[in-house]
Amino acid sequence: MSPSATPAAVRWTVAVALAGTALLAAVGIVAPAGSAGDSPGVVQAPRGGGYPWQDARPLRTHRDRLDVGVTHTQYSLDPWGSAKALGVARTVLTATATYQNQHIFGWGTLNPEPSPGVYDWSSLDRRMALIRSTGGIPVLTLCCAPDWMKGGRAGETDWNRLHEAPRPEHYPDFAALAVAVARRYPDVRHFVVWNELKGFWDDTRNRWDYESYTIFYNTVYDALKAYDRTLAVGGPYVVVDTWADREAGGRPSTLSGECGTVDRRSLDALEYWLLHKNGADFVAIDGGAVTRDGGPVASGVVQSAIFGAITRWLRERTRLPIWWSEFHIGRGGPEDQPMLSAAVVGALLYMVEEKASVALYWQPQHPADTAAERPPTLWGPTELAGGGQPTVLAEALARMQQLLADPADDLVSWPLEQVGVLHGRTALLVVNTGGAAATVRIQGLRLRLEPFELRYVELPAGAPQEPPGWWRPAVDLCLREQPPPAG
Repeated sequence: MSPSATPAAVRWTVAVALAGTALLAAVGIVAPAGSAGDSPGVVQAPRGGGYPWQDARPLRTHRDRLDVGVTHTQYSLDPWGSAKALGVARTVLTATATYQNQHIFGWGTLNPEPSPGVYDWSSLDRRMALIRSTGGIPVLTLCCAPDWMKGGRAGETDWNRLHEAPRPEHYPDFAALAVAVARRYPDVRHFVVWNELKGFWDDTRNRWDYESYTIFYNTVYDALKAYDRTLAVGGPYVVVDTWADREAGGRPSTLSGECGTVDRRSLDALEYWLLHKNGADFVAIDGGAVTRDGGPVASGVVQSAIFGAITRWLRERTRLPIWWSEFHIGRGGPEDQPMLSAAVVGALLYMVEEKASVALYWQPQHPADTAAERPPTLWGPTELAGGGQPTVLAEALARMQQLLADPADDLVSWPLEQVGVLHGRTALLVVNTGGAAATVRIQGLRLRLEPFELRYVELPAGAPQEPPGWWRPAVDLCLREQPPPAG
């Protein structure tokens, strides 16, 4: 199966309702085989599905609503790909991502300061040019650190040490690098300080060294604000781990439910940072629907609610905008992609409902190794002329962007446990996150959804605006504060 293909039985569907009568037209979105030849400079619109890719325009932020973006990783629209495929994929990127995030060192970029005061901006310049050319709002994650800040030799880069934190005596040097980055890219207004607390683990205490991270964060924050107080700076980008076996991680919290038990150490890191930071413009977090120990937990239907549950927990502790710097559903082969894509959309609906501000999707481009298990991506590999085609998930995110830009008063509903709806003023995006067919009635329309189906529905004029149904227990079933165990 081609990397962007989905089984014929699991299709992208566009439903058009006319004059009060639902006319459902099924349109399969299957990536076609690569075409012969490659004409440099010829940009073709993506094929397949019902989204008008030819009309893609740069996206604006949605005030008081979720903004969806991407984080570019090692391979993402690299210039050595097929010109035709790159043109197609660029259109997909423009239509799906409001924000585009790039790390300053690693995940597609080289060491920006291999020796003190000696800069190499070539790879970061290339990624910034990509973001600008596709109309994205740029975000830079300030990670990782040059080797000489970690005890290595100046002028050398040891990729095996990429994830090490800078030594405390070099915190000011990293802050100076952050200011140099901000100075070189004045259009970047959002900075995330570090990635997943890498290198800040305390083996002796068996927990995150959140004290050292917060000192590091404050050093970088103060330097950036001294340079330009209007820059938006956030952290701590901590991974919120969960365990199927409550005692497996050794530090269970009281936040528990059908999605597992949250690791107390992750919550401690967040709470300490919130209390001791010098300031922040947003709080960045990371998490996944798969537990650390891989044990069985809730069904996939409920598991997507973990992103809403954690957002709610954090919302109760801060008024800062909540950014999901990463959110992961799981990995699978081609046969699993429809299920995983539906779960991604379900997760985003829970983020919308619980008032998260930004969700950055990790690794939007399908890797060249099509046989490897992977999470869903937004476009296919760009090495061949027929590549770069949009996936089912890309169609869904493009439609989601449309509806978030023109929302109904009641934005999200779950008429059934497994069926979620994003409501726009004139259309709906409906997802069946379950493995069985489901029939629902939404705003006067009766819809039968196949397993893991994503459907865009244009509403007829005068469609009733009845209050949407809400299957409320999902977030509470997933995670809720529990009394501590007796004894």
